Amino acid sequence: MTPSRPQVAKTPQKKPLPGDKHPSPAQKQEAPLQTTESVDRQPDSLTLPAPIESYIDAFNRCDLTNLGKLFHPQAVLVAPINVQVKGREAIVDYIACKARGMSIEPEAVAVEEDIVTLSGQACCPAFRVRARWHFRIVHGLIARLHLRLVASMQELLPLKDAGYGA
Repeated sequence: MTPSRPQVAKTPQKKPLPGDKHPSPAQKQEAPLQTTESVDRQPDSLTLPAPIESYIDAFNRCDLTNLGKLFHPQAVLVAPINVQVKGREAIVDYIACKARGMSIEPEAVAVEEDIVTLSGQACCPAFRVRARWHFRIVHGLIARLHLRLVASMQELLPLKDAGYGA
């Protein structure tokens, strides 16, 4: 059975982020992100684009300093409950508060232009839940991260019991 490829939403027009200047010719010719197929593999054999691999490593080690360096200064994080967090420092503070003790176990990745979709497990001592991370990468930095839980309602119930519900 062939696993289905995660759906990646295309952005119709890419608007510049606040503070971005017109790209120089060198920036316009920036190498595209490495493209990998979305296939069912063991996480050890999964090839991830460098910014995503660095994000997972820093997140799993709770290395907030290096995690912050991966985000664009005007980045936006959209959390599973549709909370939007804007700005590098605010994102790091949010992750420090809401994701303490959590880790990411990647399972599949798909890359389309500047959008990287990572599927896997969000894990903490109290629960594991299937999730999908949608990254927009601009000049090697995370400009937008949208985290979506893709678990069933039954899988999400332990989240509420663990204090993650509204």
